[in-house]
Amino acid sequence: MRCPAGETLRPSGKHTRNRAVRYRTSACKDCQLKGRCTPGAQRTIHRLVDQSALDRMERRIYADLSLMRIRRCTVEHPFGTIKRMSGGGRFLTRGLRKVKAEAALSVLAFNIIHAVNAFGSEKMIGRG
Repeated sequence: MRCPAGETLRPSGKHTRNRAVRYRTSACKDCQLKGRCTPGAQRTIHRLVDQSALDRMERRIYADLSLMRIRRCTVEHPFGTIKRMSGGGRFLTRGLRKVKAEAALSVLAFNIIHAVNAFGSEKMIGRG
């Protein structure tokens, strides 16, 4: 990581909660660009641990904009349907373990509805 003046920012800490790394430099005290760079005592940049993967994904999307159309059609429709089925996307339970179970049941219900729509109820029951 480099600041606008070309100084190297070194890792100075990790945020485990949001999976980020903090980069800083001590060269800001004598820097000519400090007024345009940062109002603080030194330049600090937070970068996610997986930021390089996110940057690659963003470059791929901007290189081929049809990828977002495909994503909207294949991925976001199930999530929207599950959200609608579960009353606007709010969980009725509290606690991580119970919310995970509720989410898994919502996905299972969506998959069953999707299978019934694809194959028919007679075939799913075993009569066909």
